[in-house]
Amino acid sequence: MKDDYSDIINMPFHEPDPVKHPRMERAARAAQFSSFAALTGYEDVVEQTQEEVRNAVLNETVFEDIEDI
Repeated sequence: MKDDYSDIINMPFHEPDPVKHPRMERAARAAQFSSFAALTGYEDVVEQTQEEVRNAVLNETVFEDIEDI
């Protein structure tokens, strides 16, 4: 058995009949798969983390100021 795919590398690419099977527009194809987005909710998590870090920094600064008094 050959591992370099030399037996199939130069075979012609199959193109479907454009009359029977017209190509789908890119926007329609993208919309079809958009519900499977891997990062759904990612922006919400980033915003939440930013808020938590911002609050932690503010609280730390406030506590340092109190300790200095």
